[in-house]
Amino acid sequence: MAKRRFKLTEKQEKELNYCYSSSKEALLRTRCQAVRLYGEGYEVQQILNISGCSRTSLMEWVQKYQQAGVEGLQDHRLGGNSAKLSPEQQLELEERLRSYTPGQLFGPECHSPDGQFWTVADLQQLLQGWYGISYKSRSSYHNLFERCGFSYQRSSKLYNSRSEHKVADFMAILEKKLLDVVQKQPQTAIVAEDEASLYLQATTSAAWAPQGQTPLVRVHPGREKTCFYGSLELRTGQETVLQTDKMTSETTLQHLQQLLERYPDLPILLLWDRAKWHYGQPVRDFLKAQPRLQVLYFPPASPDLNPQEHVWKATRKAVSHHHLVQKLSDLVVQFLAHLTSTSFPSSFLETFGFSTLCPFFI
Repeated sequence: MAKRRFKLTEKQEKELNYCYSSSKEALLRTRCQAVRLYGEGYEVQQILNISGCSRTSLMEWVQKYQQAGVEGLQDHRLGGNSAKLSPEQQLELEERLRSYTPGQLFGPECHSPDGQFWTVADLQQLLQGWYGISYKSRSSYHNLFERCGFSYQRSSKLYNSRSEHKVADFMAILEKKLLDVVQKQPQTAIVAEDEASLYLQATTSAAWAPQGQTPLVRVHPGREKTCFYGSLELRTGQETVLQTDKMTSETTLQHLQQLLERYPDLPILLLWDRAKWHYGQPVRDFLKAQPRLQVLYFPPASPDLNPQEHVWKATRKAVSHHHLVQKLSDLVVQFLAHLTSTSFPSSFLETFGFSTLCPFFI
């Protein structure tokens, strides 16, 4: 048997793997896979079975790759991004997109007000300047963003009053507290609390619809609402919830008593924010009288740290987005039912490796 002379280098393997994973063209993916397997020493019949190609095609692809690299595997009958940027150029482009902002590269000539985030116009300017490339279709730029690991996302808000130093201090304090829990009271119920308001007026979100036909949702014109206290046990994903007309020190006490009754024989570590109804004198007196209920406050302007926020988001999506309920009382029933019957897993404690230190919750 003749010894196979074609053998891939580490760089070639990386190049073929990248082309395979980033391309959306089935034929190009098949060619990259087949050539890579051949270069890694797989038997020809195995490659034919895996890729579904013929022996003649396999040998032709290997020859083209040897002559022109990945570019030789491209289907030049097709337009699009893959025919204009080589895999090496795509890797270079991805690195530049991740390393720089439009403002850093183009200064006042960038196409967003602050130059912080990439736009199609910025990408168009970048490609024309660096590679002399432009596309006719806007979707080609979208596809190129996706190939570089970018997606179109709604921005999250970050409050100006947020202090990263205070966030770091909170995380350090919480880490120490969790270590104390592991060593001294491993059965502690660890809960994150927050409040939310529910209006009869439906909330809206994006939905698929025929082009040119904007989805319409009939909404109640008033501002009738109710409020909820919610506490998520971070290890079990179980929710403790209280519905109330308003949020005050008195209703806060009701929810704290609810938690004590929910976990009658366990210490409780409560994480909550700095809402004014958490600081009333009745609440302070109550906490002093309940030694098994310990409290840690989230840092100011940091709702993203609170896992209970994700519970509200999931429940709104399931119940109140686009709803057609005519009575607030009926909507409240659905909202409560979802909160109490659904498990809401949280990865918050995994930031501290808590499940490894304390894997059991009784």
